Amino acid sequence: MTSSYFGELQPGSRLLLGPGPSSVHPRVLQAMTLPVVGHLDPDFFQVMNDIGDMLREVYRTANVMTMPVSATGTGAMETACANILEPGDTIVVCRNGYFGIRLGNIAERCGARVHTIDTAWGRPVDPQALDDELSRHSRVKAVGVVHGETSTGVLTPLPEILEVIRRHGALSIVDAVTSLGGHDVRVDEWGIDVCYSGTQKCLGAPPGLAPITLSDAAMQVVKTRESLVQSFYFNLQDLESYWGLSRSYHHTAPISMTYALREALRMLMEEGIENRIGRHARAAAALRAGLEALGLELLADPQYRLNPLTTVGIPEGIEDGQVRGALLRDYDIEIGGGLGEFRGKAWRIGLMGDSARDRNVLALLSALEQILNANGYEVAYGSGLAAAQRELAAFSG
Repeated sequence: MTSSYFGELQPGSRLLLGPGPSSVHPRVLQAMTLPVVGHLDPDFFQVMNDIGDMLREVYRTANVMTMPVSATGTGAMETACANILEPGDTIVVCRNGYFGIRLGNIAERCGARVHTIDTAWGRPVDPQALDDELSRHSRVKAVGVVHGETSTGVLTPLPEILEVIRRHGALSIVDAVTSLGGHDVRVDEWGIDVCYSGTQKCLGAPPGLAPITLSDAAMQVVKTRESLVQSFYFNLQDLESYWGLSRSYHHTAPISMTYALREALRMLMEEGIENRIGRHARAAAALRAGLEALGLELLADPQYRLNPLTTVGIPEGIEDGQVRGALLRDYDIEIGGGLGEFRGKAWRIGLMGDSARDRNVLALLSALEQILNANGYEVAYGSGLAAAQRELAAFSG
């Protein structure tokens, strides 16, 4: 069988406006074509140093243990749980969406006793509910909370939550997969112990790496645990040796993906963290204005909306798959469907990283106007676009 039998790989060119991955800038893609070196090559060590320094800037931390895990965001979630938790430990997990549920699932697989606080989808985690739950249990080792819940489009304010966690003497494990680079995340100032993210969203790189940072207190727990970390691959003590001064071999790092992350972070440094956050806020405001002008319902609490990800209700009589299929087939635009309680009831629209652009908002709204009208949901042509443009003009002053 010859290679010509399979044909040349030519994936479609898409505008990625779903929950991730996001579109990747040509500079980042170009970085992936650079010559591959060994994972113990001195040139690659410099790449690792650069990434560690820039990640500390993005996380706003001085944590020595700040590095990308060779995995996607779920791998970092598992890394956090597998290293902090031992069999029999108690963790409280705040669940206000699909990924809080996943966090609790992984903690349970690590042998921990998992207690949960469930909040209605579309709402942030309630600090008082957390305080009450922690008061019911002794020796809670950690509390897990999702900062930006990708399934609901909700941003949970962290400082008050973290104060409650500290008061009860527990470690905090924060999921910032969708918020890092798109919202303020201040690890040191807020006192976060473990915080993880992913490369494929607001950081603007392809999926495949997952930045994580641990405080000294969290690393002390890792280093003094009584049992072996159940995962060899995600064992942070060994990973610390590779990413630290000794550069001891642990696994073969994904060289080209690491190049991509370095370039994506370099672009973030050039833009500036505050400007990057502001760009996400601007694009999200324009999108929301346009969607509401089309008569569509936004599902997240207005006071706690996540800028990189917007959940919008599917109108009565409109079939989810038909709209998303038409967007992909006729306009090369991808948006996401709902998860969990929102399955079949919501679209998830992501404006993350390089996808968080004014032109992308206008392109999506224009396409939606056409598709909704074609499917019997009548909207005034240009109404969504006009509302979005007014919002953009307001941001421009």
